[in-house]
Amino acid sequence: MLRRAAFVAAYLPQVIDFVVRGSVGSEFTDPSDREAAQVHRHLVRYAASGQAGAQELARTMLDIRHAVDLVRHELYRASAVPGAGLDLVVSASRLTELAAAAGRDRVLPAQGGALVLAESGGRSTVYRPASSAEARDVRMAARTAREGAIRLHERVVGALSPHVRMADWSREEGFGVAVDVVRDAVSVQWWPASLPESRAIWEQGGIRELCKTLLSASFSTTETIDHDLIIASPCFAV
Repeated sequence: MLRRAAFVAAYLPQVIDFVVRGSVGSEFTDPSDREAAQVHRHLVRYAASGQAGAQELARTMLDIRHAVDLVRHELYRASAVPGAGLDLVVSASRLTELAAAAGRDRVLPAQGGALVLAESGGRSTVYRPASSAEARDVRMAARTAREGAIRLHERVVGALSPHVRMADWSREEGFGVAVDVVRDAVSVQWWPASLPESRAIWEQGGIRELCKTLLSASFSTTETIDHDLIIASPCFAV
């Protein structure tokens, strides 16, 4: 969560990545419990050091700890106050992110394990724990969507791999087209590996357009605004 936080001190993400690399070896690898504890110790030491950005890091770490301590249920139902009716279902991970971003002063515990996030203009959102039946239905829907995305991933890789260079994560020069699951869809983008100049193959070398052409027969594709990513979704049931 710290690595996804928005900091005023722009160098704090680099500090966090440096600490993670020092304990884990790579900022892209999830740390073990022991490594995570080591990362936490180093960050606490930096937050207490008085160095540049230390106070902001300490405040953000306390906001995250406060959110983690309050969010105890798997799913929550959100409703606006003032307002009427229940609006949406929110997962524990998403609510933790919202609470951490709001900060300790704006997140209050309520009866029955509920949380209140105070907003500007006198409005608030109340998050009440969802029932076990609701949680079960959401888990089943998420599992179905995940399985469909995995099948979609296999089909996209099958459509692209005979025609374009695919990314090889095991090699330092393994640049190529990377296909990843993004929620219930699939992203197709260029992975430059250790050669950032290889991105020109994707942007000016026609690989992006070739991928779009190869996918268009069976999938609908949408480019992002910066033309860096293609999201592929099925034209028909998977």
